[in-house]
Amino acid sequence: MVDTGRLTWPIKRRNDFFRIVVYIALATAFIFIIDIITPLGVMIWILYLIPLFLTVYLVWKYAPLFMTGVFIILMAASLFLSPRDISIEYALLNRAFFALILVIASIFIEDYISNVEDLTLSEERYRHLTEWSPEGIIVLLRGEIVYVNPVGIRIFGADRGDNLIGRDIIDLIDPEWQEIFRQRFAQATLGAQMNIDKIGIVRQDGSHVNVGLYLAPVFWNKGSAIQIVVKKT
Repeated sequence: MVDTGRLTWPIKRRNDFFRIVVYIALATAFIFIIDIITPLGVMIWILYLIPLFLTVYLVWKYAPLFMTGVFIILMAASLFLSPRDISIEYALLNRAFFALILVIASIFIEDYISNVEDLTLSEERYRHLTEWSPEGIIVLLRGEIVYVNPVGIRIFGADRGDNLIGRDIIDLIDPEWQEIFRQRFAQATLGAQMNIDKIGIVRQDGSHVNVGLYLAPVFWNKGSAIQIVVKKT
């Protein structure tokens, strides 16, 4: 099975969430303090982009829009609190222009977070379906097994998925069929969907059985991989 405990985006563990929130709050407070003690002509408020981009690590997809509102309020407050070295009209124009940049940036970040959340949800649904599939399913990343469903574990005669995860798939192919498998695998990595009606595999106990394989490219953990459907013949 895949170890999802190492996935850090989006941040869902409570400790990580609060840690990022603290970073954003401290960065925001620091920038605001520096902003109100420097003259209006010094564009310290451009640093608000830093905590804005930190919101991409939060599980709440509306965090960028919310923080943008906070930044705009703080920029408006500093307009009256900062020492004046330029006209109030010019300072207001500068802040209005940067506020527009913040809004645009937050929209892009929110859209990015939504896309990643949708992709993560699709992957979770895919894994749920494969768990209940009546056929063996293996996912390969650079030739190594990164996922195998319960039926696949039984077909290869393993006690659990950990016995297969991390192994090179070629080690589980009968030597007589390895060249054919390499050819089909190479074509699948180029985007083709390949079918092998009959091929020998080596089970964990050393016995050999014949199965059918269907190879196709898939998107796995933000990267390209190869899915193999294993059918008993």
